[in-house]
This record gives sequence, structure tokens and C-alpha cells, in this order.
Amino acid sequence: MAQADDGLLIVDEAQRAPEIILPLKANVDRDRRPGRFLLTGSADLFRVKGVGDSLAGRAERVDLWPLSQGELASRSEPEDFIADLLRFAGEPWPRVGALDPHSVLAGGYPEATQRDGRRRERWVRAYVEALAGHDARELREGAFADELGKLVRILGAGGMGELVVAKLARDLDVAQTTASSYLRTLASMHLLHELPAWGRGARGRVVRRPKVGLVDTGLSAGLSNLRTDNLAQPGRREQYGALVEQFVAAELAKQRGWSSEQFDLHHFRDRDGLEVDIVVELADGALVAIEVKSGRTVTATAWANLTKFKERFPDRAVTGVVLHGGDFAMTMHGWLHVLPIPALWER
Repeated sequence: MAQADDGLLIVDEAQRAPEIILPLKANVDRDRRPGRFLLTGSADLFRVKGVGDSLAGRAERVDLWPLSQGELASRSEPEDFIADLLRFAGEPWPRVGALDPHSVLAGGYPEATQRDGRRRERWVRAYVEALAGHDARELREGAFADELGKLVRILGAGGMGELVVAKLARDLDVAQTTASSYLRTLASMHLLHELPAWGRGARGRVVRRPKVGLVDTGLSAGLSNLRTDNLAQPGRREQYGALVEQFVAAELAKQRGWSSEQFDLHHFRDRDGLEVDIVVELADGALVAIEVKSGRTVTATAWANLTKFKERFPDRAVTGVVLHGGDFAMTMHGWLHVLPIPALWER
């Protein structure tokens, strides 16, 4: 670091050398010019044992997700669905195509998107085995590395599901505290996507458990042996539907990193049966409530919960969106939009 001078010093896999943090902090304190150091890693450096400082106020963090659909399509400008939705709320949405199941099943890992069917499944299994054999053992001692494969298969099969730690612990045959710590380690490996429950200002019977899933639907599909040629098999359509919700949540999380709008992502459920798949809370308190439907046809039941959600929170500006697998778009009542899922990245 002392020899870096005015050049850019890049440290790859920085989590393997947590002892560099304190010298880095001292160097930055001596010279506050930004952009002299770039630390990259396949795990969260600041969750690794031995890191002596958070570098608060000295470092900017960027989470790199698997590629977005816009990136895979080489868009000239980044997709920004939430900003577009707010900016063009009164205008008809341009016609876009129906959702291609291949997009969901392939995910966003570059190597996986270049493979189809069983070749992609083999790549996913090899990737998880490599993580278990190396990264997991570097990050954590004990049985975690041996349980990693089972853990990600359980999460992959559930899409974006509400987290019940007791059930996960039973499935893994471990204590609840161990299951919770496994999830924290999985998050530090950038494999876990958590969607917190929303309930700010809500009174009464609101469920506070988060939804969790793997960061990539390609991983989930590969671990579950879900392919375009077996979607018609019993139970596969339901599994695909769960992955579609996971897919939408992941695409929005990716866009959050560059969107012109500041927003947080949540889900909502209360004990009276009212549930919204994704709740987007903007900086000014406005809400975008999103229901995800994998099918190509939509009936009035698709937006029934959005209407109830809007009525329950009359003090909030609520925009409703039904994202579906078909190719039609319409706007109703000035606040409710029914759009194809590819509207997330096509306009």
C-alpha cells in the first residue's frame, strides 16, 4: 500500500487478507483522495473474522449481483423500472413481449447463461461444490461446508419464501441458532437475498418474518433440476411460479443499485390473509405494491390484495402493479398497472 503512490491499487479476494484493513485505514487517513484503492471479493470482507475496522466514512460499498436482464441484453442505458413507472404514470406502457421462461431458468451468472438444460445443471452443481470445498471452509469452521449443498437446495426449492427458522433447522437437523448462523454466512458469500417484512406505521397483526431466497434463479433452477422441457410435469409449474417471484425481486434489487429513485424492497403479510409479494418504499414514503403472476392470463383476483392494501394505508400514496407472464398492458383507476414482467427491463 505504501508503494501504491498515485496509481490505483486493486486487491482481489480481499476477504482472504483481513489484516490489510488497518494499514489501509491509516493510508487513507494520511491521504483522503478518493479512488486510490479497489477491494474486490467473493465474500463480504467486513463479515470475516479478524477485520479490525469497518472503514466507515472511508469506503463506498458496491454489491455486485449476477447480471440483470438489461445487462444480458446489452442495453445502451440501464433499466430503471421504478423511475419509469413514476415518471410515465399517466402514459400507456409500450408493448413488450411475454416472459420467456428461459430468462428465469438461466438466471444471471454469465457462465450459466451460456449453457442450456443439463449442462447448466452440471455447472450449477460444480459451482456449489467449489464453494463448499473452498470458500465455505475459509469463512467458517465446523460443519457448515458439509451442509452448504443441502442448505442451498432447500432455499432453491422455495423460491422467495417466508423464513421460518424452526422449519429450516428441522430440515437441516441442526439447532435454530445454528441455522440462523448458517444463513448469515450464506449472506456473506453473496448467495442469499433477504426481503424484509414491511409494516412501518402498520398496527395489529402484521407478520414480521422476512422472505429469503438465493440471489439467482439460475442457481435455484439448476439445483432443483427445473428446465423448460419439464415444466409441464406435476408440481413443476408451482415451483416455476415461486421462481418467477424470486426473479422479479432480484431484478428490482439489481436496479436499486443504479436507479435514479431511492427505494427499499420489502414484502407484506398480515395474519388476516392480506399479502403483497413485493412492497417498494420510496424515500418520500410513497409505496409501490407489486403482485407477481407467472401465468399469461390475469383476472380481477390478481389485484384484489393491492386494492385492500391501498385501502388499509390511506395515508400513503400507493401505486399498484401486477406483473404477469403474458404480453398485455393496461392501466386502471389511475393507480393500478397490469404489465408484462419484461416491462422491468424493456420500455
